[in-house]
Amino acid sequence: MNDDETLTALYAKRQEILKQLSEVDSQIRAVELRVQQRNATNVKVEATAIASGNNEVDQVLSKVQSSLDDPSDLRDGLRVIEMFKGEFHGDGDPSEHNRLRSCFVQGCIRHALPLSLTANGSEFIQHLIPVLSSGNSTEVNDSDPSKPYSELLCLIHTLSTDFIRVCASTNGARVAQRIVDSLQTPEEFEALTSIVGKDVVALATDINGNHSLTKIMSCEKMKRQVYNDFYDAHNPAEKKNKIQNNIYAEMTEKCIEICRSRQGCCVIQKSLQWAPEPYHSTILHTVLSNVQKLVVDPFGNYVIQFVLERPQDISTEGNSKSYYVNQIIRHMLHHIAELSCNKFSSNVIEKCLKAAEPDVRQLILDELTEPQAVAKLLTDNFANYVIQTAISTASNEAQFNQLRDAILPHQALLRNSPYGVKIEAKLTKRHRESNGKSFKKRGQPFHYNQNPTFNLPTIQMMTQDGQTVSLANVGNVSADHHQLFQQSSMMNSVPFMINGQQMFSLPESQISQFSVNVMGGDGSN
Repeated sequence: MNDDETLTALYAKRQEILKQLSEVDSQIRAVELRVQQRNATNVKVEATAIASGNNEVDQVLSKVQSSLDDPSDLRDGLRVIEMFKGEFHGDGDPSEHNRLRSCFVQGCIRHALPLSLTANGSEFIQHLIPVLSSGNSTEVNDSDPSKPYSELLCLIHTLSTDFIRVCASTNGARVAQRIVDSLQTPEEFEALTSIVGKDVVALATDINGNHSLTKIMSCEKMKRQVYNDFYDAHNPAEKKNKIQNNIYAEMTEKCIEICRSRQGCCVIQKSLQWAPEPYHSTILHTVLSNVQKLVVDPFGNYVIQFVLERPQDISTEGNSKSYYVNQIIRHMLHHIAELSCNKFSSNVIEKCLKAAEPDVRQLILDELTEPQAVAKLLTDNFANYVIQTAISTASNEAQFNQLRDAILPHQALLRNSPYGVKIEAKLTKRHRESNGKSFKKRGQPFHYNQNPTFNLPTIQMMTQDGQTVSLANVGNVSADHHQLFQQSSMMNSVPFMINGQQMFSLPESQISQFSVNVMGGDGSN
């Protein structure tokens, strides 16, 4: 079989495969349609199930049902909710209005779970929640009016067996957050947190559930700090401890597991800001005790960076802002070079260089400038950024000189590295800044000398005609050589090239070996 026949056969085979793929796609669509229809049937609120026997009530419930089936009619169901907001001020019997409202609310609460999992039903429940009454009891207590009947508590109990499922749903997560926003009493908080406390890790690591857990933590903090009598007015010690234990006990126990997930690392950061004692100190101590494990983790490293960047937000009594920075660096010492070459921990090293005190920063620089590690760090995809940050954050001239002296022997390596230009640029910029500061300290204006001196290691300079001239580090340019740089002397001159760029020119008759000093006037640097 020749190539043409082979190509024809392959085309025919491809057409057959495409035909089969089209048939599979059709079958998939048919199955998906049946699944959608079955789910719609499962979540459908049957009017007969919540029928009250009153024609007027049944008409209202029927309108709500139709609005949930058809997105375009959702506004009709929302109008019913608006009708029941506030006290009754219209014509007619208020008791009949209250009975109708109670029947409507109880019917919606009974079917809150399937409603919360659909797009329209979720929107409907979110508008219904602010209408629900809040209180301490799920039963009307005529003998004790101080314990008002709580429809919100009824809703929580209805969702209790599947509340984690609701929180993990895209539609249900919005309902859960609206419920948390509406909590008013310690009894409601206790009821909700007792449900959540069993599955804190599942919520913290879920793409939707973590938002519900964060909302609970935020609201508990607000109630505790803004409303000072929230717990005090209701026998605080027992309820307060129970609510906080429900939220933070499992989180504290499985802190590292939560830190190492995409959503969980954000939850832990929030807990470091909002958690009460002793949970806050326990979580913080656990994080600081597992620095080496977390800094190399794709998500755990963000928790360490958070501690480095915002120590003032998590500081506890008796610990300064630098305490946490020093603790993190202490766990990474003797592994700085290795961690600098890791994609995730290199970011932590950079944060440490920026946040550390000068004497602690020196410990990091000592490891970065070890002769056996410098070459690898300069050419590594991630460690080169650590070197750049070290140059920018060097606290004094001694630290800068230490870095410069460690890097200069590897200039040839930098020229062959894609990161070499950036490192050299950082060195040059920092040197200029240092010179400016030294002139400012001496009270002298900083300007370019008309008779500059140069001090460089021996470099090879090439003329345009290919001639090579060596510039040796043997002292300053003499007065005789100074005239070589005058404008009048450059008319008939040979241009010199450094790294492909023309720097200056010398007359052809005076090309010789001489020294230049471009870094400082005394030749000491």
